[in-house]
Amino acid sequence: MTRLALILLLGLFPTLAGALEPFDASYRLLYNGELKGEARFSLRITDQGYRFKAVTRPAGAALSQQADHEVLESSHGHFDGGRPEPDAYYYAVKSNGETRMVEIFFDWKKMELLLRGDESQERYRLEEGTQDRLSYLLRAMALADDLRAEAAFPRVASDGAERIVLHRKLRRYLDTPAGRFLGQEITISSGESRPTRHLWLAAKQDWLPLVLEHRNGDAVVRMELTRIHQP
Repeated sequence: MTRLALILLLGLFPTLAGALEPFDASYRLLYNGELKGEARFSLRITDQGYRFKAVTRPAGAALSQQADHEVLESSHGHFDGGRPEPDAYYYAVKSNGETRMVEIFFDWKKMELLLRGDESQERYRLEEGTQDRLSYLLRAMALADDLRAEAAFPRVASDGAERIVLHRKLRRYLDTPAGRFLGQEITISSGESRPTRHLWLAAKQDWLPLVLEHRNGDAVVRMELTRIHQP
């Protein structure tokens, strides 16, 4: 392959690291339209990779019942050929003055995953392309910016692993508390036993997450953008 052909080929497949921009945004969490919580996401990009954080707290009627409840998550990693590869994922729940936490470490050289909790740790085989509960959103943002229509990979969390499939759908305008945006829909499927989630990313705002929604029985669970902060 000539150098010119290689340059043209790379131009057809932009890397994720180049497509991503740092963001800091707030969201509200609704259950059948009733406010249950608030979340804040922040993404930072460096020469070494990325750092993605999320904080979720109760709001509305749930605030009086779980005032001190807080969920902290963070994922940091690098990019391999434009694809995010998490190095470590941290998950902690603060409630009633106590903190329960789980850490997941990804050893890509040994293809080994280490899950460490408060009192124990376990090792598992690490599958190619594995993502965590935050970094999978970066894969979805990559798919929105790519020519492909689908991506499939394992996703791990503190309570186990599942294989998910992302599928790029159509674009449409969405109204959110933060304004009206052109959204790119990405569906997230993980088998017939679990509901399909619908993620919309802002097509003109560097694929900022706008809405994440799924059905839980007869209820609709929805996270929607309320405010964009300066990163």
